[in-house]
Amino acid sequence: MTNYTDAHCHIIPSAPCPEMLAGCICNATTQSEWEKFCATSDDKTFACIGIHPWQIETITPNWANELYNTLVNNPCLMVGEIGMDKYHADLDTQAEIFITQLKIASELNRPAHIHCVGAWDKLLHIFKELSKSMPPLIVAHAFNDDPGLISQIADKYNVYFSYSAPQDTKSENRILQTPPTRLLTESDAYDGDTAVQKIEDAVNAIATLTDQGAAECAEQIYQNFQKVISYVRPID
Repeated sequence: MTNYTDAHCHIIPSAPCPEMLAGCICNATTQSEWEKFCATSDDKTFACIGIHPWQIETITPNWANELYNTLVNNPCLMVGEIGMDKYHADLDTQAEIFITQLKIASELNRPAHIHCVGAWDKLLHIFKELSKSMPPLIVAHAFNDDPGLISQIADKYNVYFSYSAPQDTKSENRILQTPPTRLLTESDAYDGDTAVQKIEDAVNAIATLTDQGAAECAEQIYQNFQKVISYVRPID
């Protein structure tokens, strides 16, 4: 069986990870979802909780304490989906909330799963300011910026890059510029059937683009996925 993995989806983790996937990471986007993401149904399913930049207006005054305490009480949770989006309101507030979540992820040694659209310049400034208090690992979900940025941040901030099937030359170039050891696949899906189809399409497309077999490609991505979840995998 091919080791397909989904590094970014929105399936409620109390539902089993789709049988065709060897692992999936489920991301909450609002504070109201966190409780549902605390319990996973099997040992292939991993979850993240956080405030998405589109959802900053939904937070309560005590949101940061709730996030911290929920993560402490659930050591298998990662932090996400968090980030910044140039095309949504109030970048300054987005930045404040993002920084708080990065600091929490750093303190608790949890990977952070990041959404960034049109704001990588601002994120890099934040990364530089927080260089001594960064999360141990970052997943850049649906990375869509300058391919040249990949080599600048991959090792410096331990960034992994997740992609669906490329749709144009620009997205193909990003995949080709991503070191094979930092490449992940994602569906961004809300249901299992869609997730499986999107991951299979992504693996086949990336394998063709990089001139390798689909099973070989999926295995490398699976090994990368294991590094991401190693920070939260329960100890036997």
